[in-house]
Amino acid sequence: MTRFRCFACGQFTDEVKDGPTPEEVDQAFRWQTGVLEVWQDGFYPKAAVVCWKCFWKTEPDMWISERQWRALNPIVSWLYLPLIKDNIQNIWEPQLYPWPPVVRCPH
Repeated sequence: MTRFRCFACGQFTDEVKDGPTPEEVDQAFRWQTGVLEVWQDGFYPKAAVVCWKCFWKTEPDMWISERQWRALNPIVSWLYLPLIKDNIQNIWEPQLYPWPPVVRCPH
């Protein structure tokens, strides 16, 4: 798997020591890419690149809600998650979604 930075906790994937058990991998096929689809009513879906630990905390099915994303207290706020690139092949590749230049909303 390609090394990438988790939008939720900020760690690089090779720094996250706890990986999935075989049973967890079977239950979470999307983990093979490391990209979650994040939805909010009325908005186009966004992409969140995540490590295994943050992925599993969301209890994902096919996608997660913006509320579930916020519950992680992520480094990259929902507002700055990139849009899903559905007009190209391999849309679930983490390298398509680089670390955003702005990650938190100003207070």
